[in-house]
Amino acid sequence: MSEQLWCVHLEGLNDFVAAASREAAEQEATAINAYLASQTNDAPMRIVRASAVEWPFTAAGHARSLEADWDDLQHMPHRRVSAGRREGRLSALSRRLKALLPGTQKGD
Repeated sequence: MSEQLWCVHLEGLNDFVAAASREAAEQEATAINAYLASQTNDAPMRIVRASAVEWPFTAAGHARSLEADWDDLQHMPHRRVSAGRREGRLSALSRRLKALLPGTQKGD
């Protein structure tokens, strides 16, 4: 029995992006759909929906998609939004730490 290969299907665009596992595909589809739902003023986005499905092409095509397309997926708007939030918190923490360090050194 062969192992199932999974992907994110962008319905409406009829695009497929390979995922490392079913769980990864489901998580990515959920994140994409949440982002799309937040874009209420963007009419073209309403025709797109992401779902986790079995890869409909060859195993070699899945491997190529994992290599090339998965990286592209990481730069899509739904990833930039969550990355921006994390970077914002980290930047704020970094600024606070930098502000504390010079003050500590001056008191020595």
